[in-house]
Amino acid sequence: MVREEEIINDVVYNLRRLTNLEDIIFKAAEQSKSYGYNLTINGVTFACDVRPQVNKANYNLIVQHMRSLKEQTDKPLMLVANHFSPESFDGLPEEGVSVVESSGNCNIVAAPLFIRISGQKAMLPKEAKGKAFNEAGLKVIFYLLLDEININKPYRTIHEETGVSLGTIKNVIEELGRGKFVLTTENGRFLKNRKELLDVWQTHYNQSLKPKLLLKEMEFVDADCRRDWNKIILPDGMCWGGEGGAFLIDRYLMPELFDIYTETPSVKLIMTKKVKFQEKGRIKLYQKFWKDNTDEKTAPKILIYADLMGSGNSRCIEAAQRLIENGI
Repeated sequence: MVREEEIINDVVYNLRRLTNLEDIIFKAAEQSKSYGYNLTINGVTFACDVRPQVNKANYNLIVQHMRSLKEQTDKPLMLVANHFSPESFDGLPEEGVSVVESSGNCNIVAAPLFIRISGQKAMLPKEAKGKAFNEAGLKVIFYLLLDEININKPYRTIHEETGVSLGTIKNVIEELGRGKFVLTTENGRFLKNRKELLDVWQTHYNQSLKPKLLLKEMEFVDADCRRDWNKIILPDGMCWGGEGGAFLIDRYLMPELFDIYTETPSVKLIMTKKVKFQEKGRIKLYQKFWKDNTDEKTAPKILIYADLMGSGNSRCIEAAQRLIENGI
């Protein structure tokens, strides 16, 4: 797990190096504050938060958080991270939030400070070097998030229920323990900070695992099938994720795009005569990566949450937050 202190140290070092400003000081904010740090640059003090990275998967959630902070402080806002996507590097300053990368790239917009540095080689997120957030690790974390009792199961049981090697399971749980997500006591293991872990997981899931699960792109055969999509009887081994799954849970989000997870051949869905293969169609078929013994036609709620967050769409972000509020 990347540590905030490492990001902060890199930011201070590289900003001093690139700007020749020595008056750059990080201090922890008071516990009563909704942000983590105060960062002072040349006499201007920012209310500052730290993230490992900012990308399409978590951008809208971060914007909402920073807008909330803006209502709670008169200080200018800043976000520092190992890496910002190009869209967030320019988009957050438009929201009045200055940004600084570990490499020293920055877009600081708080009078009288206006500093923009680009072209420094981005520092790769350090989580990527660990086991917890590689493809196999993401499957283990998903399993742990599904049910609070799973963390305390024997490694061999977790192996049998995830298909992930015993060595990887051990490494993932130990790495989560070194962070702040697993507590081990004489009474067993316990998952901590579940919501934070869920958000870290969904970010990595959308970045690295989900794109590799894509099998086919499809489209409804006609407007009637599109309108009555929820009447389609999915073949055994398939379930709705994403916007469709969210609609089936609470009827709030009217879906525009559709994710389906499957462990059965895609041709069985074609045989319903409701959909057809089509590049860039509204339906995406993904390989199911978890095991269950149910015939549920919606994916687990935490996966639907991840699909919605990964869309980058404000409608979907709102629906994802409803899932959180209603308990997942």
